[in-house]
Amino acid sequence: MIGARLHRETFVAMGTECVVAVTAGYRDAVSVRRALVAGCDEVRACERALSRFDQASDLGNLNRASGRWVTVGERLMAALVAALEAREQTGGRYDPTILPALAAAGYDRSFEQLEERPPETESGWRPGAMVELDDTTMRARISLHAAVDLGGIGKGIAADRALRAMQEAWRDMPGGLVDLGGDIAVSGATPEGGPWLLAIADPRVPGTTLGVLQLAQGGVATSGRDHRRFGPGRLQHHLIDPLTGRPAAAGPLAVTVVARSAAKAEAHSTALAVTAVAAAPLYLARRPELAALLVPDDGDPVEIGGLPLVDDSHHLEVSA
Repeated sequence: MIGARLHRETFVAMGTECVVAVTAGYRDAVSVRRALVAGCDEVRACERALSRFDQASDLGNLNRASGRWVTVGERLMAALVAALEAREQTGGRYDPTILPALAAAGYDRSFEQLEERPPETESGWRPGAMVELDDTTMRARISLHAAVDLGGIGKGIAADRALRAMQEAWRDMPGGLVDLGGDIAVSGATPEGGPWLLAIADPRVPGTTLGVLQLAQGGVATSGRDHRRFGPGRLQHHLIDPLTGRPAAAGPLAVTVVARSAAKAEAHSTALAVTAVAAAPLYLARRPELAALLVPDDGDPVEIGGLPLVDDSHHLEVSA
């Protein structure tokens, strides 16, 4: 496209910095604005529906009503369906009902408001809490005393939905990108006419990258223990191992996953982040649609599954 460039909006939502961007020519100003507004509006709508920190959110209402059927909106219903599918697809290594264990570890409010208190010795949480859905009447019910957290996968879902909203707002959109703090969904072409180039940050050496992903369609997500640390001495982290109900001891420092959607990439990156690095090849061999780069605490990064890496200095950065 002659004269094409990248148009973007940057804002804060869902507890992170968000970017929505479109490829467009100089005559597409009206379409650009319509697409960017649609993307931003969808992210904010997902935040209002899926935030566990907002008691007025759809999810907040569901968690307060544990044990009872409640009416939910379309966004929460779709997110719960995706989260339960992810729990099954990851063999329980991702579990949306992890919230009681997460709160017991100390992550009981938005990250910037966390206090340095010691974790509780026992959360009472058990994996696989029941979540019932009735999409005919748009109602949901979770087990008594259970609670759902859609933090990570919620951002992936929001990225996918925002990209679709942009495409619906501008049917001929040449290319689009949504980046919600490292949960990224892309489609189409960049202003240069090729695929999107996304750098994978090195969590061990700030300011450096491990490689650049080349992606024309799909999603990317990064999970790890290098960010979101809290508690006394910042020793706690937000990745709960469903086998123990505590912050994971096993797993890489960080892992980046490429999948068909940002939501799927997020779910599997979370699962791999609490899985021993040595077990990752078997996990990914059973899921050939995925590719991943794992960064251990020590040693070289491990690339599995035909990751679309290229060498290029012009890119956007993927971060956990």
